Amino acid sequence: MTSRQNAGGSGVADSSEWREGPDGTTKAGDGVERAVVFDLGIQRYGIPLEQVSEIQQIVAFSDVPTDGLGVVGMVNLRGQVVPAVDARRLVGMEALPYTLETPMIITRSHAHVVALIVDRVEDVVHLPAGCRQAVSPMHALSSKMLGVARLDDGLVYLLDIDKLLVQVLLGEEVDDG
Repeated sequence: MTSRQNAGGSGVADSSEWREGPDGTTKAGDGVERAVVFDLGIQRYGIPLEQVSEIQQIVAFSDVPTDGLGVVGMVNLRGQVVPAVDARRLVGMEALPYTLETPMIITRSHAHVVALIVDRVEDVVHLPAGCRQAVSPMHALSSKMLGVARLDDGLVYLLDIDKLLVQVLLGEEVDDG
């Protein structure tokens, strides 16, 4: 996928409009959701499209002292210095070396812009009404997910980027209970 700007006002329902039905599935207010789907290892994750401003290849970043929260450096994004966060570390995976092909998803969380480093970006996908259900509380990241989408080509774990990044951005402990 190439660099893309989110024009905003896409008519995509806000995640707060998702309603859970009696069968555990959820439906968006307008019947269709869109998400940027990306890979970390063999697992597929998604971020709501309205939280993504662009996707680009990795750029040089300045190292910062690590606190184990996933921040690997700071990048200059058209004059704005933003944290570069390794998504693998956020979900408990071992970091991999970066290459010139490593993508970054530029996202917004808690009024901050973050460059989220991922293994591979697949595409923007439409999530049909009823394809999403709650994540089992047995999943280690369940408190940081919006749900899991059942698509024709497999499952996509939909991340709640605000909950996933709160500890990184605000330096707060996250209550998973």
